[in-house]
Amino acid sequence: MNPFLNPVFLSKMLKSYLFDINRLHSLDKKELKKYQDKQLRKIVQFSYTVPLYHDKYKKKNIKPHDIKGIEDLEKLPIISKEDIEKYYPDGVISTKINKNQLIQISTSGTTGKSLSLFGDMFDMVLWFFYYIRALREHGISWYKNRLTIIGDFAPHTIGTGYVQRGLLSNLGEGRFFNNMQWLDTNSDPKFIVKEINNFKPDFIGGYVGMLGHIALLKEKGYGENINPNVIASIGSVLTNPLRKLLENTFNASVFEVYGATETGTIAFQCRNGCYHIMSDLVYPEFFKNNKPTLSREPGKMLITKLYGKGTPIIRYNAINDIVAPLYEECDCGISGGMIDRIYGRDDLALYFSGGRVLLPASISEIHGRVLSELKTNKIKHTRIIQHNLNNLEIKLIIDNKLRNQGPTINEIISVIKNGYQDKIGKEIVINIREVDKVNMKEARVITKVDRNKFKIKKYI
Repeated sequence: MNPFLNPVFLSKMLKSYLFDINRLHSLDKKELKKYQDKQLRKIVQFSYTVPLYHDKYKKKNIKPHDIKGIEDLEKLPIISKEDIEKYYPDGVISTKINKNQLIQISTSGTTGKSLSLFGDMFDMVLWFFYYIRALREHGISWYKNRLTIIGDFAPHTIGTGYVQRGLLSNLGEGRFFNNMQWLDTNSDPKFIVKEINNFKPDFIGGYVGMLGHIALLKEKGYGENINPNVIASIGSVLTNPLRKLLENTFNASVFEVYGATETGTIAFQCRNGCYHIMSDLVYPEFFKNNKPTLSREPGKMLITKLYGKGTPIIRYNAINDIVAPLYEECDCGISGGMIDRIYGRDDLALYFSGGRVLLPASISEIHGRVLSELKTNKIKHTRIIQHNLNNLEIKLIIDNKLRNQGPTINEIISVIKNGYQDKIGKEIVINIREVDKVNMKEARVITKVDRNKFKIKKYI
């Protein structure tokens, strides 16, 4: 049955639309803490009906009534990606929930292997509503303005599950979303530009790489009618050079949305540029060397999802992002926690002498120079292999259609090599070469350095 024809579901959805979207503007710090405590108690109670969590909690002799609020969170065991894989599929959903009512979704698999789990239909509704929260902050109306959303609609992704099998299949794209254009980031950039040019949106939201492609094509004369007022990036860290390229090319304001398949949206930038945590949806913890981090200090993030009837995410350690919290306040009026900087995934990092770690944000900045400085997108794929502390191998696949346009391959290699040397020094051996193909099932960044024996002293 279509849940949107169910009066109970519709009533719950309407209530959420009226009150939940603006919650972080309406609650003060004390009220928000009370709400978080209530949500945590509910999600722990629910998780006790999920075999994975039931077994973990029983082993530690933890009962749901032991958890009164956020201050008790550290009593709960940490959940890993391997835990979910071990119990998947039936062991990661509640014994009181019909699996047929859930939506299967999978992570992107950027580290070489995707993770599958489940969300429920109301998860999908909240995912959409809290994107509306970010849009409202930047003056965009989800029903008045024209919106282009460039999502990842590969099979089993959150985009396919929540949008195609959820929103569009149940509500109908033509009836409720005729002011919205849904495009697949896996499509050819020229096709994307053609479609957006015909649609003429006020807002574009999409993956960082595709937004860069669109900007370059716009500079080359494509997309005359692509003139959005606001652009939002998702999927990976937005580097400053790429942000400036988007702002200058489209004369638009640009903000970043940060999230994960397992949890949904985690944070977004307000109109002041500050990263605000969706503190009514998720509760992150930040640790370095097993101790809570200070304000602006990078640390490994654990995340707890405070809602949902799909796979619970409680003290989950496999987002693998290095994030620096910000224990300050912003005058935009949004309550809750804040983030100073998102550095990217530590399992896509590179390790060098002196305890130095080059995180994905810096790697993206290096490779982003090809886009921002040379104005070319002829690199189709990149594979980075670190053989030891002093040796990097970088494989490039070149788009043959663009091979003879713009800068030469040697110029591209030179920019990338100089970028790494600027970050880590000229003593590092860097071998960059063009190849015909790479194993797409492997992670895009592979290090052979033993991280268990590596003592981190500095993030680059």
